[in-house]
Amino acid sequence: MSSITKKVKVETILPVSWKKRRLDQILVQSCKKKILVVGDVGLDRYTIGTVERISPEAPVPIVHVQEEKLKLGLAANVADNVKALGGIPLLVGVIGNDRGADDFRDLLGAAGIQDSHLLVDRSRRTILKERVVSDRQQLVRIDYESPHGISQEIEKRLLKKVQMLLPQVDGIIVEDYAKGLLSGDLMKSIFSLAKKAGKTIAVDPNLKTPVESYQGAGVLTPNTREAEHLSGILIRDRQSLVTAGFTILKSTMAQCVVITLGKDGMAIFTRDSHSVRLIPTYAREVYDVSGAGDTVIAVLTLAIVSGASIEEASVLGNLAAGVEVGKRGTATVSPDEIRTALNLYS
Repeated sequence: MSSITKKVKVETILPVSWKKRRLDQILVQSCKKKILVVGDVGLDRYTIGTVERISPEAPVPIVHVQEEKLKLGLAANVADNVKALGGIPLLVGVIGNDRGADDFRDLLGAAGIQDSHLLVDRSRRTILKERVVSDRQQLVRIDYESPHGISQEIEKRLLKKVQMLLPQVDGIIVEDYAKGLLSGDLMKSIFSLAKKAGKTIAVDPNLKTPVESYQGAGVLTPNTREAEHLSGILIRDRQSLVTAGFTILKSTMAQCVVITLGKDGMAIFTRDSHSVRLIPTYAREVYDVSGAGDTVIAVLTLAIVSGASIEEASVLGNLAAGVEVGKRGTATVSPDEIRTALNLYS
C-alpha cells in the first residue's frame, strides 16, 4: 500500500446530505453564464432500422432504414448541453468546406448556438460519426475525418480567437477528442491564457493524449479508462482508484480531478485535501452512455462558475449524467430534469 493511500480518508456523499435548496440555487445562478467551449467539433448521424435477413453478397446484415437522425457531436454536444442548461456557449473549433459543414452550421442555428467563432480549414473534412443501429444494438460505426493535425496558421488563428473571447466568458471547457485540433502546445497556451484571465478551466481528457499535455488544467474529468491512462495505474479496487486519482493530481498540477466511474458514480480528488469523496450513481435506466461525459463537464463547469463547491458541482453533474444515459444517443439535459432527479433521490 502506498504512503498516499495510507493517509487518505474516503467519504461517501449520500442523498441525505444534499441541500436541495442550495443545489436549486446553483441551477438558477447557472442561467446565462457564458462558457467558452474549445475542441474537436462534428456531427453524429444515427441510421436506424430493422434487420430481417443476411445479405446474399456477404455475411452481413441488411438494414432496412426507418429513420435517420443528425445531431451535434464532439465538443458541439458539450456546447449544446451548456445551452440546454440555460448557459451561453461560445464554440471554437475547426470545420471543413463541405456538405458536413453546412449541416453542422444548420444544427447550430437550430440549437441557438453561434457559428461565428468557427474556423474553416479546406484541407480537413468536417468530422462525421455515423452509427447504424437495429433494435437498440449498434451494428457498425463509420467515421469520416481527417487524421492529420491542424496547421500552425490555423492553430495561431484559433489561439487568437480564444484570447479575444476570454474576457467575455465566465469559464472555459477544453474538450479533447484527439481528432487533430488540440496539440499539447496549444492546450498549454490556452491554459496559460485562461489562468492569467482568472477563468475556470475544465478539461475532458482523451486516452490518446499524454498526461503532460494537461499540466495547468483546473479541473480534469477523466473516465476510468482515461484515469488509468493518465496515471499508469490499473483501477481495480478502491486502493488503486485513490492512488490513480492523486497521481493524476500530482502530474497535472490540477486543482481537482473528478473520475467518472460509470455504474459506480464519481470520485472527487482535490489538491488541498487528503480525503476522497465518492458519489454513488443514480441512473435509474441505462440505454446509452455515449455523451454522458459531455453532460457532466457542462454541468460541472456551469455550477463551478456559479459559485458551487466541487462536491456540489459533482452531485449535479452525476444527477445529470443519470438522466442522460436514460436517453438514446447523445442527448442534452435540462435544469428541470435535474431537479426531478434530485427530488427522486433525496
